[in-house]
Amino acid sequence: MIAFRYTKTDGAEYLSHLDLLRHICRTFKRAGIELKHSEGFNPHPRIYMNNPLGLGIKSVAEYCAADCEFGGDFSAAFNACSPDGIKCTAYKIFDFNPNYAYTVKSCSYTAEGIDGFDPDKFFSRAQIVITDKRGREVDIRRRVLSLSQDGGKTAFTLGCGENNLRPDLFCEFLESEFGGATRGLIKVSADGDYTF
Repeated sequence: MIAFRYTKTDGAEYLSHLDLLRHICRTFKRAGIELKHSEGFNPHPRIYMNNPLGLGIKSVAEYCAADCEFGGDFSAAFNACSPDGIKCTAYKIFDFNPNYAYTVKSCSYTAEGIDGFDPDKFFSRAQIVITDKRGREVDIRRRVLSLSQDGGKTAFTLGCGENNLRPDLFCEFLESEFGGATRGLIKVSADGDYTF
């Protein structure tokens, strides 16, 4: 099992999660790396990606695991055949599926354009209720793990999995509370049991 970290930039941030999966499968095929497939009537390549990232959000820390065997330099083979914006930055061999959809616990982001505020006042609140994309009221206070602002750049870490909070929704909340317009939102890291 090859697990790899890759980028989603330079236009690739506008690919949906399923289109991204198709591009990665095609990259493997062009690179001559044979993927193992599921069994049954309609076999699928055994590729396991982390949780979907919202459309238009750039990332330099996406994770994927592929059930295959490859003896050479995986990064070089993958990057030679991958589309612009989808580039392998590191890889690691596992003898099991690291299952990034479940093992990534938090992700860190940076954004520009949000007006100045005091992060301590944000964390002093016992509850912060927002309306999510489905129209439900959700308390996001425990889903925000860190928040700081320095030189016009806002950095924050949000929970994943059961404590997931969309970074674009969080930026909309910060805009409504403190003003400004978010630009340059990018996922800079992910933290979990098998990240590297």
